Amino acid sequence: MEYTVVVRKAPDGFHIANCPLIPEAHAQGETYEECLANIKEVLELCLEYRKERGEEIPEEIDAKKVTVAI
Repeated sequence: MEYTVVVRKAPDGFHIANCPLIPEAHAQGETYEECLANIKEVLELCLEYRKERGEEIPEEIDAKKVTVAI
């Protein structure tokens, strides 16, 4: 399965990632690559936990970037 993750850089230089479709999935890393590896592991654990509990495993349909005027 594929999920969209959002990665941002924190003021302390760490990279922080979350998955909008799986709100409990958050991870960080000193580098972008480490952060991506960590969020992948977290997503796998979250989905495994949901499956064990018989909870919904959401499927992502699409992800788009939108431009807004500020």
